[in-house]
Order: sequence, then C-alpha cells, then structure tokens
Amino acid sequence: MSEIGKPLIPRRSALRALGGLAVGGLTAGALSACDSAGSAGGPTGTISVGLLIPQTDELKAIGSDIYDGFKLYTDLNQPFGTYDISIVQAEERDKPAESKAAVESLIKKGVSAIAGVAQPETLLAIRDTVENAHIPLISAHQNPNALQSVLWIWSSSYVGKEPGVALGRYLQAIGASVAIVGSAELTSTDAVAGFHEGYAKAIEKSRVFKTSTQSVTSIVSAIEGIDPDAVFCALTGPTAFSFIKALRAAGVDAELYAPGDLTEGTALDGAISSLGEKTATGIYTAMNYSADLSNATNQLFASRFRSTVRRTPSSYAVAGWDAAQALDKAIRACGEAQPSRDLINAKLGGLGQITSPRGTIAFNQTRTPLQKWYLRRVMKDGPKLANVTVRSLATLG
Repeated sequence: MSEIGKPLIPRRSALRALGGLAVGGLTAGALSACDSAGSAGGPTGTISVGLLIPQTDELKAIGSDIYDGFKLYTDLNQPFGTYDISIVQAEERDKPAESKAAVESLIKKGVSAIAGVAQPETLLAIRDTVENAHIPLISAHQNPNALQSVLWIWSSSYVGKEPGVALGRYLQAIGASVAIVGSAELTSTDAVAGFHEGYAKAIEKSRVFKTSTQSVTSIVSAIEGIDPDAVFCALTGPTAFSFIKALRAAGVDAELYAPGDLTEGTALDGAISSLGEKTATGIYTAMNYSADLSNATNQLFASRFRSTVRRTPSSYAVAGWDAAQALDKAIRACGEAQPSRDLINAKLGGLGQITSPRGTIAFNQTRTPLQKWYLRRVMKDGPKLANVTVRSLATLG
C-alpha cells in the first residue's frame, strides 16, 4: 500500500505541482473543481474525513486500492470548495467488534464523514454506531443486500447481489443451463440470491451446491453428471481455485462465470499463480468497472493511476476515487453554510449524475449507485492476462 501509514497532508497547490500532467485533470469535473476553488466564497478551514480500510491480512490489497484511489482524487482536487481535507485513518479488522471500536474512535476525533470499508460484515456491525452518531459513511466495496436505504450509509461501489443479477439475466437470455456453487460467506449468499433473481426462472435444488455442506470432490462429481452449459462460481480465493482446478481436472468444460472479486486486482495474480495461465484463461466475471473501458474519463484516470501508483487500477480504486469525489461535491454544495455532518449527508442525496471512470453513475433511493455492469473475460491483453471487457450486461441500482 503506497504510504498507507502516513497521514494525507492537505495540499491546495497539488494540481499546480503536477504541472503539465494536470492539463487532463482526469475529468472535466475535477478540473473545474480545482479552477473554482480559489474564487469560492464562504468560510474556510479544514474538514477531517475518516478512512476506514483494512491494512493487514488478506484484505490488505483491497484497502490499498481504496486508499490510493481516494488519495489520488484528493491530491488532484484539494481544497474541497474552500476547505482543505485532513484524512484520519483507522484500520478495519476481521472482527466486526474491533472495526466498530475503530469507527467510534474516528467519531470521537471529530471527523465529518467516513469512507472506506472492505467487508460487508463490517457495515452490518457498524450500522447502529453510524446512525446514532449521524455521520455520513460512503462504503467503497460491496454493501450487503440487507443494508440498503439506511439514512447515513451510502455506497460508491455496489450491492452484493448485483453481479449475480447481471450474470443471471445474461445466462438466462442466451438460454444457458446452469449449476451454482457458493458458500456460507455473506458475499457468496448475496451473489447467489442475486443470480436466482436475475435468472428469473426456477433452478432445481440439485443444481445448487455449497462448499460449507459438501466437499469439492462431491460437488464436482455432481456437476459432471449434470453437464451444464455454465457454472456460476460464487467463491473467492483458495476455495474458488481448489474448486476450479478440480472441475477442470475432471474434464468439465462448462464456461465459468463469477462475481468480479474472483479475478479483481491482485486476485487475478492469485488465480494465475494457483490455476496456471491455461486454466485461468477464459474465466468470465461481472463487474462495474474494467481498466480497459474506453471512455475518456477512464483513459485519463487509468493513465494517471498507473503513473502514480505503478499498478493497474481496480474497481476498488475507482470506488475510493468516487467516494472522495462525492464528498467533494457534497461539501461544495454546502455553499457558504458550514458543512456539518447533517448538511453533508443531505447534499449527498442531491448530487445527481457523477462522472466516474466506470461511466456515469448516480445515487439512487437506496443510496447505492445506478450504474452499468460489464462482462469481462480473463485473456491476454498484450503479454499478460487481464480482465478484458467483452460487453455491457445491464444497468442496475
């Protein structure tokens, strides 16, 4: 994680320091924000924003991407209106109770808003704390299906069911027979529920499997007997790779479809390392972003991210960028009024369309983005395997 342990220092001159690179400004909105900052009226000062992200263990890479996307936006766009932004970091832990304590610490430090959060379980654990404190929180990874329309919790990412909905609709539309493999994890159960919703017709129980109740060997044997056109794999990490290897070793050639997390960011490296290039090639995923999207905003964003962070941007980095962008726009919308927690939260609800590297998005009534979903395929993009966009799937939200 680049400079993850260091505080983010307010920089009014950040854009100027970038020199010629700032001409693109990443987006027209970002440039106009910087151009108008010096002439804005009203009070000035510093607003503290909490950034709650994992910094260790298996979710560290996601936390790094959220941080780097958030930091890139603030570096290019300080101040937010007439206010410098001070980032106060806290570590999201595996145990929800520890993350709750971290949120309580941020609130005591007087932050005006919180961004980040990589685990949907964390959002469920901190919901009451956020609501009782009346502090706006923008999550930068998936929201659980059960947590929508909460007054103080927003998402710059997506709802857990949406990759399943997008793939279910697509596979039903092309007439593919399916088998489903999931686990007891919240991310998996949400995705499977979404797939059933999107597929829109009954799927026999004999075609639905869970690694929490069945061995990989027995699941693969059953799928071999079913011989489906496609397998929806709502698994991640070692469990997913173990299943995929066993499936291919058994000679099952059904197409593999999965939520984007399976191959997103550094997870793609893990897939290649565990499966080998041959087996990893051809995996389809649904995600709300791909680094190869051809819109001008993404081309500028991806180029600047690569040159600054030295890696390809992920959907997590884009969610971090857009969380910062939404807070920027909400604070500017406060005008000459003091941007209190209540006012920032109210202004988030009136932002309308936001130009994002993933395309145009907007917060809907459930406080999650209305956005396009894309079908990607792991394949060579130059000398390396990458998530290459195949087509648009659906607009959800």
